[in-house]
Amino acid sequence: MRVGVPGAFGLQWGPLPPEMPLAAVLLRVVLLLVGSGLALAHPPDDLDADGVDDADDNCPDVANTHQDDADGDGEGDACDACTDADGDGFGVEPHAASTCDVDCDDADAAAFPGNRETWYDGVDGDCDGASDFDADGDGYDSLAHGGFDCDDNKAAISPAAIEVWYDRIDDDCDGNDSDQDLDGHGAAHAGGDDCDDGDASVSPSAEEAWYDGVDQDCSTGSDFDADGDGHDSRAHGGDDCDDGDVTVHPGAPDDPYDGRITDCDNALEYDGDGDGHRSMEWGGDDCDDASSAVRPGATELWYDGVDQDCDGNDDDQDGDGFVAVEAGGDDCLDTDRGAHPGAAEVWYDGVDQDCDGNDGDQDGDGHDALAAGGSDCDDADAAVSPSAEEVWYDGVDQDCDGRSDADADRDGFDAAGAGGGDCDDMDATIWPGSPAFGDDCLPPAASDGDGAAPWRLAPESPAEAGCANTGGTGLGGLGIGGVGLSALMLLRRRRV
Repeated sequence: MRVGVPGAFGLQWGPLPPEMPLAAVLLRVVLLLVGSGLALAHPPDDLDADGVDDADDNCPDVANTHQDDADGDGEGDACDACTDADGDGFGVEPHAASTCDVDCDDADAAAFPGNRETWYDGVDGDCDGASDFDADGDGYDSLAHGGFDCDDNKAAISPAAIEVWYDRIDDDCDGNDSDQDLDGHGAAHAGGDDCDDGDASVSPSAEEAWYDGVDQDCSTGSDFDADGDGHDSRAHGGDDCDDGDVTVHPGAPDDPYDGRITDCDNALEYDGDGDGHRSMEWGGDDCDDASSAVRPGATELWYDGVDQDCDGNDDDQDGDGFVAVEAGGDDCLDTDRGAHPGAAEVWYDGVDQDCDGNDGDQDGDGHDALAAGGSDCDDADAAVSPSAEEVWYDGVDQDCDGRSDADADRDGFDAAGAGGGDCDDMDATIWPGSPAFGDDCLPPAASDGDGAAPWRLAPESPAEAGCANTGGTGLGGLGIGGVGLSALMLLRRRRV
C-alpha cells in the first residue's frame, strides 16, 4: 500500500512503513494538509512541473513525479547518470542521460557484464543472457541440471550434434553410440551383438527368415540350415534331406526299420545292411539283412553254411537236386547236373555219372575195361575177367589172357576137335609133328629096340622150340618126336 508520507520535501508517496502506526500516519497527513494550505498561500518553486517542489524534488530538472531513486543515492533515477543499485558499476537500463553500462541484474552485485561466469549457480554472472546451465554454449543445458546436454564441456556434443558412430562418444546425447540402426542392439564390432548395424531388421531379437541369404537373428549359423543340425538344406545346395528336423541329417543314427530315413543316405528303408535289398522280414528278398555280403545276386561260396545269394541253396551247386558230398550229401560231382545218384552212367568217359564210384567196370566183375585202362577184355560180361575160370572151346576168352580158347594145354596147338591139329589137348607134350608122334598122332616104329628116341634127342615142345601148328620136323624135332612116339606105343601096349 502506497500512501503519502510527510518527508523532508513535503508529502512523499511510498509504501507504508511497517513500523509506523496508522494513527501517526493520519496525524502526519493532517499536518501536511495544513502545511499545504500554508504553501498555497506561498506557492513553492517547481521547475520541472512534476508537482514536487524543487526543494523536495530529487531530480528538479526532469519531471519525476514518483521521485524514484533505485540506487538510493538521493538522486532520482530520472537524472541519475548511472543507476547502480547493487554498486557493481553497472546500472539498470539507462535513460537518455545515463552513462553506465547496462546491468542484467542490478540487485545482485555478482552479476554484471564482463564478470567471470560461475556455472550452474542460477546466476547470469557475466550478463551475456545465456543459460547459466550451458557451460559449453551449445544451446543446451547440462543434463545434470535438468537439460539435455550429456557433456556440457564440449560444444560439439549436444542433442543437435551429428553422431559419429562407434567412437565411444555419445555426440548427440541420445545415449547411443553403437546402435546405428536403433534396433536395440549395439554393433558387434563395438562390443554389441548386432551382426548388421545398418539394418534394423537384423539383430539377435529379429525373427529369422530362412533361405534368403541373410542372418536376421545374428545366430552366425547358416541361413540354409533351419533346424540347426549343421547341414544345409538339400534344396539349397546342402545335403540335409529334411531341414525341418534336427534329428535328420547325414551321419545321424538311422533305424532301418522305422519307416524314416534319418541319415539322408537315400538307401532303402528296411535295408539294414545297406546292400540295396530289403529284409525278407519286411517284404524284401534279403535273407540276411545284417550282412551286405548276403543278398540276391551275390557270389555264392558253396558249402560254407551261408546262403550268400539268398536262393535257398548252399549245398547243391549244379542244381540237380542232390547235395554235394562236400556238404554231407551224396552228389559226387556237384558241378555237373548230369552227375548224381541215379543218373545214367556213360562208361569209360572219366566221369562217374551215377556216383557209385565206378566208371570203368560196367559188368561189375571187379575189373575195369580195357577201354578204361583196366584188364577186363569183355566189360559187358561179368563172367569174363582176368580172375574168371576159362571155359575151353566155347569161343570165349573168359580169363582175358589173350590166348586161344581151343588150346587147353597151352602147347601152342588148338585141339583137333576145335579145328586144330592137337590130338591130345590135355597133354602139352603132344602136338602135331612132335617127336613122340607122327603127323597122324601115331607113335613111330622103334629104331633100336631099347625104347630110346632116335639119335637120343630129348623131346621139345613147340612152344619151347618155336614151332608152328603144322610146321615141318627138323633134326631135333625128329629126336623129340621119336621119344614121344615110343612112349605113346608103350602106353597103348599096356592098354591092350
